[in-house]
Amino acid sequence: MSVQIIINGENAAEALSELSNLSGGFAAKSAAPVAEAPKTERAPRTTRTKTEPLKEESPAAEPEELEVSDEDVEALGGDASDDAPVPSDVELRALASTVGAKGPDAKRAIKALLDKYGVPNITAVPADKRIAFKAELEQL
Repeated sequence: MSVQIIINGENAAEALSELSNLSGGFAAKSAAPVAEAPKTERAPRTTRTKTEPLKEESPAAEPEELEVSDEDVEALGGDASDDAPVPSDVELRALASTVGAKGPDAKRAIKALLDKYGVPNITAVPADKRIAFKAELEQL
């Protein structure tokens, strides 16, 4: 017959104290008491994060303009003067989840749409194609 005893303690001194108390019941002699170490408060653990150095941009750099093709505008059913906001990852994922809940055929259609745009997942859809992607996703 085997017996396994597990002794837990906040620190080594507390574990030894528990072991001493336990062993006192087994031996005819009482074990010598172990001095208990004073309890100290632990500082909360912090995690280290790696930060990337900031990239310096030249002051003469101009922001890039996004090009919207006529196909993108037609897919939305509007004209080129419409300033529709670019959908975020969260919005596109929520819409895809709603469409995908319709069944396996809808999921295959979403996958085909991702393949059409040449991306592995919704978050990889480029910002300049998100409006058209959303419009096609809504049509599924």
